Parts: sequence; structure tokens; C-alpha cells
Amino acid sequence: MIWKKSFKGKIECANRVFNATIEKLKRIQADMTVQIEKNQTKIQNIKDDNEELEGMKKKVTRQIEEIGKFSI
Repeated sequence: MIWKKSFKGKIECANRVFNATIEKLKRIQADMTVQIEKNQTKIQNIKDDNEELEGMKKKVTRQIEEIGKFSI
């Protein structure tokens, strides 16, 4: 019966190690999710900036065309 306790203790120890590893991996996964969300926010901000720049570019193009009508 002593061997049963010995194996039981070893199994419990191994389970603690596995559980600790799982928890660490879950924390890493959560950190990755946060970083992905931050990156997506940055991407969206850049897309918004590009849309604004495209609008400004069209306006400048129209101005060039209008002013160009006055030159010979």
C-alpha cells in the first residue's frame, strides 16, 4: 500500500506541474490577444488617416485643375 501513496504523490505532483504550465500558457495567450487588439486599433487608425489623406488628395487635385485653367 505504501507504493500506492508514492505513485499518488507523484501523479499529484505531475498534475500540479501541468496545471501551472497550462496557467502560464493561458496568461501568454491572453497577452497575445491584448497585443493583437492593440495592433488592430493601430491598423484602423492608419486606415482612418489614409481615408482622410485620400480626401485631401482629391481636394488638392481639384484645386490644381481649377488653378491650372488660369495658366497658359
